[in-house]
Amino acid sequence: MAIRFLPTEEQTMVRDSARRWVVQDHQAEGDAEAHWAHFAEMGWLMIALPEAAGGLGGDAYDAAIIAEELGRGIVRAPFVEVAVVAAQALLAIAPERVAAIASGDARPILAHDEAEARGDPAWVATRAVRHDGGWRLSGRKTGLVGAPLASGFLVSATIEGEGLALFDLPAEGAPLRAFRTVDDRPAGELRLADTPATLIAGPDRASAAILAAHDHALVLESAEAVGTMQAALDLTRDYLLTRKQYGQRIGDFQALRHRLADMFIELEQARSIVLRGLEALTAGDPTERARIAAATRARVAQAGSFVGAQGIQLHGGIGVTEEYPVGHYFKRLIAFSTRHGTAAAQVQRFAELCRME
Repeated sequence: MAIRFLPTEEQTMVRDSARRWVVQDHQAEGDAEAHWAHFAEMGWLMIALPEAAGGLGGDAYDAAIIAEELGRGIVRAPFVEVAVVAAQALLAIAPERVAAIASGDARPILAHDEAEARGDPAWVATRAVRHDGGWRLSGRKTGLVGAPLASGFLVSATIEGEGLALFDLPAEGAPLRAFRTVDDRPAGELRLADTPATLIAGPDRASAAILAAHDHALVLESAEAVGTMQAALDLTRDYLLTRKQYGQRIGDFQALRHRLADMFIELEQARSIVLRGLEALTAGDPTERARIAAATRARVAQAGSFVGAQGIQLHGGIGVTEEYPVGHYFKRLIAFSTRHGTAAAQVQRFAELCRME
């Protein structure tokens, strides 16, 4: 399958509508519930889902267009976490539950990451044991962006002697410690201690579903970060072209122009590898998908840290104030770079997957 460099006419319309909402309306609408109702109304939640599951028949490319625009506006609602990651997990194990995501009636969050995993999706210390005909879970799931808004959790846990399984945990019964991330997104941590849950996929199906969802998270969150980088670059360029020092625009200084050019190069390299990652998601080869997803995440994390830091540097003192947006873009990019392990952890995973070939 060839990489799609240019959006179709329909994708362009979706991009324009998402950009218009981000620029004009999302700050005014305020809370996440209002955001989610808009996502459902515009069909964004179903755009990357197959028609048989209540979707519009699109794929990861379509979701990435929306994710990038939401990243431009550093929108806090967990679009990727629910409409892509959780949906991909359910498509593989319980496709009948996906229609509720497409309509906006359900907001499940995949609870897979653990602090000790450090980017390794195979690491799961959470344990599941049988109890009175049901299941009890014990362990900790960390860094769950969007958790306070979730209708439920898809929790990965290991059944001793059998392997990795996936469990359903309703939000009302979840021992959640809610917090705000450094970029002010609602998030949480599950602290499971003999917590009742329902088995939805055993070891024969859960691992493949979780790995597919994890790779989608790496790539689609990278698309979101590309949007944030674009916003930081645009803001920095405009600042350099208007701010004057000693009667001259600072954007006329060659050294600063070179640094702006370096930001642009990093952004375009990140955008290119996201396109490669999206192609791998739709190609159908699990090993290739995992390898390219890790490479995508590593490269975009590196680029994001550079672009964000340069944006701060080129703005000077105003760049570190809470009132000015470039600092908020930098926080989003830093938070992105540490989710699912650092860039170094993704490089290590990429190397290990290459050795497997």
